Amino acid sequence: MSKSIISLLQKDTAGADSTGYLPIGSVTYRTFADLQPVYRLQAVYGVPEHELRIETTTRFFNAAIGDGRSANDVQPLQLVKGALLLDSWVSVGAAAVDYLGVLKADDDSVKSYGANNVQGILKNNNPEVGIPLTEKDGMKYLRYQPATQYYNLENDLKIFEYQHKDSVKGLFSTRDGAWASYGGSVGPQPDNRILIAQLTTDGVLSFELNMQLAVPNGGVEKFVAKNPGEGEVEFPELRYSSSPSNKAPMVSLEGPELKKLTSPQMLEFTAMANDPDGKIVSVDFYINDKLVAVDMEAPYVFKYNYEGKGVKVSATAVDAIGARTRSDDFMLPALKKQGD
Repeated sequence: MSKSIISLLQKDTAGADSTGYLPIGSVTYRTFADLQPVYRLQAVYGVPEHELRIETTTRFFNAAIGDGRSANDVQPLQLVKGALLLDSWVSVGAAAVDYLGVLKADDDSVKSYGANNVQGILKNNNPEVGIPLTEKDGMKYLRYQPATQYYNLENDLKIFEYQHKDSVKGLFSTRDGAWASYGGSVGPQPDNRILIAQLTTDGVLSFELNMQLAVPNGGVEKFVAKNPGEGEVEFPELRYSSSPSNKAPMVSLEGPELKKLTSPQMLEFTAMANDPDGKIVSVDFYINDKLVAVDMEAPYVFKYNYEGKGVKVSATAVDAIGARTRSDDFMLPALKKQGD
């Protein structure tokens, strides 16, 4: 298993609204399965004894155009628009239709969709990014990518679809489902490294994965994150946290009584935030996922001029390590006009 941080985002959000709001501080992670030569990836799965879990303390970024559950849903011609290149999805090798996902260091392509972004974003130069997206995007042209198959994941993968971004939290979990490759996937030889997920979030990312591989002799091998049973191999690298030694902060948002909202007025929201192993450095307040205020001292209060429009308010607590946790959304209703 290997992981590649492809973009740390501090200044690339301004042009992203047209394809979905990208929170400041977002990080894009790519996760690869490093297999022995000739081995094939068959499935990433969850069963009753072994949960398949991918989680963030906030939410995953979902692009508004060209998005989907897997990389096979992403159309290359759309990748120059907004932040679609940083969309969140699962995969069995592809990074887009007709494109193989590779480490940026292994990308020998001349063209970079990051360099050709029509809105001029994706230019972050944080040293942790490594090779900038304007130079290499980790995509290699190769027709006929293996398609991602789904088993018992009809509702679970809504987490990666833009249309459901307001109705699901940052958690994908199954004990009876899988994404898989019919016939098995192999990566570029001799490395045989296969991209299995791209995840963009401004929160703490964690996952527990289980994999089934086809081996050269015609059999299969199963690798699990923990608690192996008969015929299974525990592989610790299938467990991951972007902040393994730091506990994420906790936050809840309190607002006005909805039944008293009969006319436009100034409203006050209070975020209750604490950090179990450190301190809160700020609470960020959002209206419809856009940052509108920051409070760095308790009590964490936000005043909002409510004009009677239906909006959602949320708060994100940030600790000293940079871990973020987002509150549940507080939904303000749209006031009915007289005569409605």
